[in-house]
Amino acid sequence: MSLQPQQALREKAPAKLNLHLHVTGRRADGYHELDTSFVMIDWYDEVCVSRRSDGEVRRVADHAGIRFEADLSVRAALLLREQCLQLGLRCPGADLLVHKSIPLGAGLGGGSSNAASVLRLLNSLWELHWPPERLAELGARLGADVPVLVHRRHALARGIGEILKPLPLGSAHFVLVFPQVNIATAAVFDDPELTRTSEALKIPGWISWEWLLQSRNDLEKVASRRFGEVRAALCMLREAATSVGLPSHWPRMSGSGSTVFTMVRSASEGLQLRGGLEALCQRDGRSGWTVRGAASLP
Repeated sequence: MSLQPQQALREKAPAKLNLHLHVTGRRADGYHELDTSFVMIDWYDEVCVSRRSDGEVRRVADHAGIRFEADLSVRAALLLREQCLQLGLRCPGADLLVHKSIPLGAGLGGGSSNAASVLRLLNSLWELHWPPERLAELGARLGADVPVLVHRRHALARGIGEILKPLPLGSAHFVLVFPQVNIATAAVFDDPELTRTSEALKIPGWISWEWLLQSRNDLEKVASRRFGEVRAALCMLREAATSVGLPSHWPRMSGSGSTVFTMVRSASEGLQLRGGLEALCQRDGRSGWTVRGAASLP
């Protein structure tokens, strides 16, 4: 299904990678304190919104079986509508449509990016003209990834994702492996063996891709133990990365998984690595896995 072009606003919602992710604590309300680096990449969903006249928020199509009340895009629209009504502002409502490309439960922030796009687009559609900082503050109520995806820029994030510091990085290329496992974020964060006492990175006067990759993802150990396909994907990626001379510590998991990735030194090296990974997938009977390249956004 689609929305009428003359009624709709739309934008691409990018995926993200976490170059590092430290869990630094857990608050009394259950939220985890994080220290992480977000990088936007050129893997997109497309989000479309259309103005209604009855104040309702509706989905034009079911999003891969996600319940209406659990859909982050819907929750973002309802949250923004609630804020408008509390302020006495007229809210015309909206139809929502998301064309999915980013896998669900992949650690790439697809759902969060969709929610961020809904906030951005409805801000225009409803003529609110709220600054990005205000939208990001609302987004923090939906999830740790939403604020940075409202701003659409590489950033260090702390707190529960709401404290952001832009990362002045150049371009970079990555190779990703999605092992066709959908992991619920809560399943990893609620694991009793998760380390929750890591220290935040001490930020130097300059930051590079390589410097950020010196660290780790605290969630990787838990996801690898609980999900054999994540463990297998990491082993495969490390084998292939080592074969082209990449540092052995570069391959890692993004977010709570299941996608694993590594930075490469050039687009051509990425193509070489992808070829090696596809051969390994064929060798090991993993034809359903997704292997793809990605570049950082400007």
